[in-house]
This record gives sequence, structure tokens and C-alpha cells, in this order.
Amino acid sequence: MTRPHFIAIAGASCAGKTTLARCLADALGAGPNALIPIDAYYRDRPGHDIAERAAANYDAPDAIDIALLREHLDRLRDGCPIERPVYDFAHHRRAAETATVQPAPFLLLEGLLALHWPEIRALADTRVFIHIDEATALARRIARDSRERGRDEESVRQQWRATVWPGYRQWVAPTAQFANVTVDGGATIAVGVATVVDQMPVSAPAVSTARSRSKTRDN
Repeated sequence: MTRPHFIAIAGASCAGKTTLARCLADALGAGPNALIPIDAYYRDRPGHDIAERAAANYDAPDAIDIALLREHLDRLRDGCPIERPVYDFAHHRRAAETATVQPAPFLLLEGLLALHWPEIRALADTRVFIHIDEATALARRIARDSRERGRDEESVRQQWRATVWPGYRQWVAPTAQFANVTVDGGATIAVGVATVVDQMPVSAPAVSTARSRSKTRDN
């Protein structure tokens, strides 16, 4: 099997990383199987009670099990399937089940810190950073966490002030320098997909096809 083209997508919380990754995978004909969310690799904390787990800083690099993530990316690049973790955000624990990911021509890693670790950046063929302003990102975060994670607005704002935006400034924003594609998080998803596809090397038929489709939508 030909080594997959590895795309890493980084940016602030609620910049649109997951949406871009899903739509990009669809445009490239890769499907949802090609997506690797870094959030799935949060370290498990079985010895902590739920209050302690909830209070942990999930925006810091040491919240991620980087050794397992690197092992899984290496296995996929070598043509081997993996069983990636599934994270339970309600209880801040890894779920008992896992998700099978098969090797594919394209592999999309998305998350705050997708461009943080040198060993992960070295694997990426296309490195994407999504820029977004704080007000828009916070509004999206409040809407998402209220809808999907059952949180109230004040708790979201408190976490944002305490760890999310400080963590972005400290660990995420500096990684924009490593991107070879930048995307405007305030633009439409179609524009974001076209931006990435148009700057990828035409090394596979799927890229040519996706590029042609994006040009058709723009006309």
C-alpha cells in the first residue's frame, strides 16, 4: 500500500477543525474512517474522582497520550489498522469501546495541538492552521458545550478564561508558523476546503478531482 498523505489540522478551540477535517475527507473521497481526533487521546485518569478529572487542564500538551498517538500514526502509515481510543467527555474518561481505523490513502489528524510536537509535524505532508478571533471561537464553544456536553454558559466561560484561551496563546498560536496552509475560520467551509485542496500537491487522483469540484463550486 502507498504511504498515506498525512494532513494535520490545528487551531483554537472551535475554530472549525473537526468540520474542516470531515468535509476535507469527504472532498478527497477518504470518508470518516480517515479522521483521527487528538481529543480521543486524552490521558485516562482512573485514580481520580470526577471532580478532579473535571478540573484537569485539557488544553496543555501533557493532557495527551502522545506516545500512543505516535504509535498509532506510525502503524497507519505502515499500512496496519489501529484501535483508537474513544473519549467520554461527560465523565472525563476513556470509554471501554474503541474505534477501528483502517489504513487509507489520506489520514487527517485534527486538534488543538496537531502542529505542537516536532515528531508529529515531521509526519505531516500538509500542515493546516485555522485562524479565528476569540469572540467567535468563544461563542461557538458555548453553543457546542451547552448542546453536546450539557454544560452551562458560566462554566464554559470560566474554563475559557482559566485554561482554554491562555493555553491557546501559549501552546497553539505559536504553531501557526509551522503550517504550509492557513485557513480563515470565519469563512465558509467550502472556502476552507478549497484553500487546503488547492495547496496540496497533485499526487493522487483524489486531489485532482477534489480540486476540480472546488473550482466548480466557486464558479
